[in-house]
Amino acid sequence: MEELDPYYFELIRRGLPSLQKIIVYVENYDWAKIEAQMLHNIPSLIGEKNLERHRYYWFVEREWYLKDLAALKHDESFPEPDYAVSCMEVFYMPIWKEMEPIVLRLLNNHESSEDILKENPPE
Repeated sequence: MEELDPYYFELIRRGLPSLQKIIVYVENYDWAKIEAQMLHNIPSLIGEKNLERHRYYWFVEREWYLKDLAALKHDESFPEPDYAVSCMEVFYMPIWKEMEPIVLRLLNNHESSEDILKENPPE
């Protein structure tokens, strides 16, 4: 699982300054909550040997983040529609694209994220 550690570090390295800017400059606390929710478990995944925790992050927490972010599409505080999604595509998507083949290989996953979400519905 150590193969994923550099990617988790990079998500934190990019995510924390982004979260600060969202709070200080954009002042959008709904977006800040979504970012914090996505980032808060990542430090505990560094060095984590339990595959299920990585599976849960990849297929559940990350999917919730994407869904919640998309729901901000028409937020009037943004300079343009889909502003939050555009930022995610710059900050996180490149990391996730690099991670994906590693995650799928390590998890040997053939389940869809929808199946996992059915087993672990949002609270």
